[in-house]
Amino acid sequence: MKRLQISLEPELDVALGREAEREGVSKAEIVRRAVRARVEPLPPLDEDPFFSMFGALGGPDLRPGESIDDVVYGPKNPEDWPGSHS
Repeated sequence: MKRLQISLEPELDVALGREAEREGVSKAEIVRRAVRARVEPLPPLDEDPFFSMFGALGGPDLRPGESIDDVVYGPKNPEDWPGSHS
C-alpha cells in the first residue's frame, strides 16, 4: 500500500473521525472507501483494448544496428545525414 499525506480542514477532520469511530475503522479506511467510490482505477495494460493496437499500423523497418532514435531523430554521425556527400 502507498502512504499518502493529505491536508483537511479541521471540521472535515472532525467529521472524518466521527465517521471512522461510528464504523469502527480508521480514518484512512474511510478515505480509501471514498476514493474507491469516486475514482475508478485503470485496468492492467494487457486488458486495455488499445494496448493490442500498439504497432498495428506498422512502422519503420529497422536495419541491423539501427535504433528507433536514428529513424526519429536522424543518424548521430553527420556523415550519415541525408544529402551529405561521403
